[in-house]
Amino acid sequence: MMGLLLLAAGCLEQTPPPKSSGSGSSGQPPVAVQPGEKPGSKPEKPATPEKLSLSLYFPDNEGEWLVAVPTTLTTAEKHREAVECLTAGTEEKGLTGIFPPGVKVRNVTVADGVATVDFSRELIDKFVGGSTGEEMLVFSLVNTLTEFPDVKKVQITVEGKRPDTISGHLDTSAPFGRQEKLIKKN
Repeated sequence: MMGLLLLAAGCLEQTPPPKSSGSGSSGQPPVAVQPGEKPGSKPEKPATPEKLSLSLYFPDNEGEWLVAVPTTLTTAEKHREAVECLTAGTEEKGLTGIFPPGVKVRNVTVADGVATVDFSRELIDKFVGGSTGEEMLVFSLVNTLTEFPDVKKVQITVEGKRPDTISGHLDTSAPFGRQEKLIKKN
């Protein structure tokens, strides 16, 4: 009977307790001290970025509406992350990505309520949409970024310069404000 109890007790413990090394008998594993750090002090943990929920706007397959797609971003570089999600496209049924393949987000800055998004040359060189496609591209970007409280308008730049247009239909030389009329209401 005693042998069965000892055998059962051994099965309950999956991992052995950590062995103590050093002068302490706390049973805790030794902690490596980084250069410039005092022994016994706790190293600072890198801050975990907060999560932020917002909507990205993608065109429907007919190019009539922009549809909100809820997503969660980290707040470390939230504006850039939102734009990169847009340029990557979507797999949502009935929706399409509108940014040309190979386009890169070079920089995203926000100052005085205006987000300036700088794209690589592919935004213009590889864009194949007409007037509707151009409108959907611009306002998917604008409506997504104006979800952030600190963004009221969006300026598009390509390789650091304000283009007159992306494909000849919209004047992109000035910032754009949000266009609620393009958003499909549920």
